[in-house]
Amino acid sequence: MEDQLRLEQEILKNKVKINWLDLLKVIAVFMVIVAHANDCIILNQDGNFNFEWGTYIGSLYRFAVPLFVLISGVLLLPTKLNTIEFYKKRLWRIIPPLLFWGAAYVVFDALVLNPKSADKIWFNMVRLPLSFGDASPHLWYLYMLVGLYLIIPIISPWVAKATKRELELVLAIFIFSTFIPYLKFLTELAFGVCDWNEFHSFYYLSGFIGYLLMGYYLYTYLPGWSTLTKRCMGILLFLTGYGITYYLTISVPFSIPNIEMVWYYCSPNVLLEAVGVFLMLEGMELKNGVFRQVIQSIAKYSFGIFLVHYFFIGLIFRYFAAQFDLHPGLNVLLSCMITLLLAYAVVWLLCRIKWMRKLLL
Repeated sequence: MEDQLRLEQEILKNKVKINWLDLLKVIAVFMVIVAHANDCIILNQDGNFNFEWGTYIGSLYRFAVPLFVLISGVLLLPTKLNTIEFYKKRLWRIIPPLLFWGAAYVVFDALVLNPKSADKIWFNMVRLPLSFGDASPHLWYLYMLVGLYLIIPIISPWVAKATKRELELVLAIFIFSTFIPYLKFLTELAFGVCDWNEFHSFYYLSGFIGYLLMGYYLYTYLPGWSTLTKRCMGILLFLTGYGITYYLTISVPFSIPNIEMVWYYCSPNVLLEAVGVFLMLEGMELKNGVFRQVIQSIAKYSFGIFLVHYFFIGLIFRYFAAQFDLHPGLNVLLSCMITLLLAYAVVWLLCRIKWMRKLLL
C-alpha cells in the first residue's frame, strides 16, 4: 500500500512532464478537424462523396472529444487549489476565448458566408453567453468544459481519498450509463426519464465527468501494466469500438438523430475507441528529434487551433479539396492537413500579439 501511495504521489508531481500527452492532444485536435470535414460528406451529400465513406470516416473520429477529457482527467484531478482559486484560474482561461471567438464567428459568417441583417448579427451576439450559434458549432465543447471545471474542485477531495476499488465502482456506473441512450431507443424507457423528467437514475454519474475520472484512473493505476499489454488492449478496444460504431451507423434507420445517437460521445462504443487510443499511447516516450518538436509545437497551440480551424475547414473543402478528383478518404485528409497548417500558422502569428495569447493558449 505504501509503495502504491508513493507511486501515486510521484505521478501527481510529474504530470507537467508527460510528453506523450502532447501526442494525444495533436491526435485529438486533428480528429476534430476530420469531424468537421466529414460533415461535408454526411450533411451535404453534394455528389462528390458518398454516405458509405462518410460512415467509414465518421465512425473513426468520435473519440476526439472524449480523448481531450481523458487528458484533462490526467492533468487536473485531483486539484490542489481551493474552489475559488480553481474557478479563477480555469474559467478565466475558457470564458473570454469563448465569447471573443464566438463573436468573431458571428461576424465572419454574416460578412463572408451567409449575409445577415444587423439585427440578426446583434441577436446572435447577445445569445453567446447562453449558447453557440450555427456559425461556430464546435464551441459547444467550451460550454461543456465550463461545466467540468465547475465540478472538478468539488469532486477532487473524494478523488484524492478514493481507493482503486471505489473508483472502479463509480466508473462501472458510468460505463453502464453509456448504454442508456440505446435502452431508450429500443424500449422508450430509461430509469425514470419522461416528458417532465430528463434526469435518469444514473444521470449524476454519467456524461463527461465519467471520462474525467476514467483519465485519472487509467493514468494512476495502469503504470503497473506492461507496455505490450497496454498496446494490445488499446488496439483491441479501439477496433472493437470502431467496428460497433460503423455497424450501428449503417444498421439504424437513417436520420440525423439516429446517427447522432450512435456517434454520441458518451456511448459504450465511443468509450471503447477513446480508451483504446489512450492505452495505445499511454507512457510512450517521444525521443528528442524533429518529430517530437513538431508534436510539442502543435500541442502547445492545440487550443488555439481548435478555436480558429472552423474559419477554414468549410471554405477549403468546398473551394479547394473537393475540386480534385481524388479518393474520398484522401480528399478529406487533404482538406484536414491544409486546415491544420493554416490554423497553426494563424495561431502562431496571433500569439506574437501579447493580448491575443490569452485568447488562444
